[in-house]
Amino acid sequence: MIELVQGPDFAIGSQDAIKALAKKESASLLVLSDSHGRPELLKTIVEKFGGRCDALVFCGDGIGDLCGCLEATKKSKKLFNAFPPVAVFARGNGDYPEFPFDGGEIKVPLHQFLKVAGMKIMATHGHAEGAYYGLGRMGQLALENQADVVFYGHTHIASSQEEDCTRFVNPGSCSRPRGGQLPSFAITQIPGGQERAETSFFSISLTLADGYAFMPYAPPPVF
Repeated sequence: MIELVQGPDFAIGSQDAIKALAKKESASLLVLSDSHGRPELLKTIVEKFGGRCDALVFCGDGIGDLCGCLEATKKSKKLFNAFPPVAVFARGNGDYPEFPFDGGEIKVPLHQFLKVAGMKIMATHGHAEGAYYGLGRMGQLALENQADVVFYGHTHIASSQEEDCTRFVNPGSCSRPRGGQLPSFAITQIPGGQERAETSFFSISLTLADGYAFMPYAPPPVF
């Protein structure tokens, strides 16, 4: 369940929920990116996986889809009960700095930071840091802001890798994958303390009988 209010740190959710997330012993994050006009897909993923997660991280190029999903919690009890209590997001190259939301508008920052179970995470899209050309600029930004885990999108290629003690996670695109990959998203476990974050990926497919199907997925290694 989430409160539809944006705080000074840009996160959506009550300040009590944001503070509680920072103090948890461990936490699960539902991580999505690059939905590109597929709000119904986001809703389905949140309904199935959001209830087991403590926050949602959206890495851009589909802010309208995210806002539509958030606003739909007012009409759907199932979605309302499943939506994690905190949502953070970043502006993609296809998104606007502000977006209409719940009778007003929300600010959509290039980067967003959040404390989770004693660790600091960073959400970004990656286009401003040249994600296609490597992790260097994102890594520098993470270092400057003391972020332990960086979530990003833009490349539409799912991956999880560690550079200089920082974990970089790209959930892939849930609607338009590239590089021969499947549509995907991720759940990252933040164990707290000095333990390493662990990420599980899920592929998305359509079935005639049941609609969307989700399966554990191992993306090819990124070299």
